[in-house]
Amino acid sequence: MSDFYAVVFGAGICGTAIANELNKAGKKVLLIDPHVSEDAPGPPAGLVNPATGMRAKLCWNAKDCYEALRNQIETLMDYSGRDDLVSDSGVLRPAINEKLAKNFKKALDKYEWPEGWVRWMEEEEIEELNPQIASNLGGLYLECGYTVYVDNYLNTYRTYLREQGVACRYEEADYQYDGSAGQFMIQIGDDERTAEHVVVAAGYRTPEFKEWAGLPLEGVKGQIVQFEAEEDLKWGHAVSAKGYCMRRGKRKLIVGSTYEHHFDSLETTEEAYKRIAGKLDIMFEDVSSKVTKQVQMAGVRVTTPNRLPVIGRHPNNDKMCIYTGMNSKGLLYSHYGASLLTDHLVDGKEIPEELDVHRFEG
Repeated sequence: MSDFYAVVFGAGICGTAIANELNKAGKKVLLIDPHVSEDAPGPPAGLVNPATGMRAKLCWNAKDCYEALRNQIETLMDYSGRDDLVSDSGVLRPAINEKLAKNFKKALDKYEWPEGWVRWMEEEEIEELNPQIASNLGGLYLECGYTVYVDNYLNTYRTYLREQGVACRYEEADYQYDGSAGQFMIQIGDDERTAEHVVVAAGYRTPEFKEWAGLPLEGVKGQIVQFEAEEDLKWGHAVSAKGYCMRRGKRKLIVGSTYEHHFDSLETTEEAYKRIAGKLDIMFEDVSSKVTKQVQMAGVRVTTPNRLPVIGRHPNNDKMCIYTGMNSKGLLYSHYGASLLTDHLVDGKEIPEELDVHRFEG
């Protein structure tokens, strides 16, 4: 018998979610990631906003995804007693031109929004909500939207997993499949363990795992900037308009993001800073000149041709599994996708065709 049912490579948004779901299903899990810890720095904030793009399209399986993530966040808050994992402040999507106003109004009728999720606000209402917002033609207000403080969230999550019985190792490890034994040999320094499955949840590092090097995954570099205002800001909600802006504390603003499809490094750039400052100008004409730059960060999101996650088993080894490709909805998709993969591995349930890694065969 193997030491673990599964070893999960990657302890980010995907890895923590699949490790948690497998653990909840009663499976022994080993979580490995040499790039993080339980007090690691990380992205300061992420936005949960189910109204996607310039047309405010309701994202894939929005209600199931939303509830799965929210349930886990509530679990983590109850476990930790922390009140700094999220900010339930809503998301404002101002229509800064006529095309956006038209698209946003259409979206209200086009999609089956869960009750209480979204409403239209006239320009006067938006001005009352936020007098500092740039000129607009009204907009959408998503009561369901909120900000996740990703660094706090993931560090708390990793600690929670360890205390729930997941074996967590934040160091380099190698693996090799032993076909005769039908299991993986996991080498961590001088320590050797065995696992029935490997789940690669390594984000943009996924191609480093040779079994998955041929997938049509694209890494898109994104840079964000954290600013600090000169005085306390009088609004708390996040804003999404040709970019996004999230609040952290009384004066901090996290603004993003760039979408860089061609890049040579993860270094931040002055060009990206100027673009992000321009996004802030679009959202807040009177605020952008009253803030100072604190920090600039860069990361990579993994995108897929249909903009949906990739889950499933390798065609040549059904014990080698994958969970990646969150695109720009990593937080929102993370737990529902993990539950689908867990149900497939543990109970043999079918993976939705639009998510299954086998969609890329041939």
